[in-house]
Amino acid sequence: MDPRRFVEKFAVLNTGVHECRSCGYRYDQEAGDPSYPVPPGLPFAQLPDDWRCPTCGATQSFFESKSVEIVGFAQNQQFGLGGNSLTSGQKDLLIYGSLLIGFLFFISGYFLQ
Repeated sequence: MDPRRFVEKFAVLNTGVHECRSCGYRYDQEAGDPSYPVPPGLPFAQLPDDWRCPTCGATQSFFESKSVEIVGFAQNQQFGLGGNSLTSGQKDLLIYGSLLIGFLFFISGYFLQ
């Protein structure tokens, strides 16, 4: 086994969304929580200590961060033309979308007179 395989680190982006493990409520830092009131843009780590899940009343320790793993290694994210910061779904859409558009251009040549 290659020893470099053990030190691979994939890039993980924080989405700003935290989900309650008890009831599934999602705290989105862009929306905030109008019931508490928590202003929009407040990160989950800066919520007041007495803030609870508005649905089930669970404490902040019951919430887990929803993050996105970006394809590629964290140390390679600064290289390229922005393609390294795409998620795997975005890369699939870019690749297969380009193939579809190319195929449509190819087929449209048959309809020219």
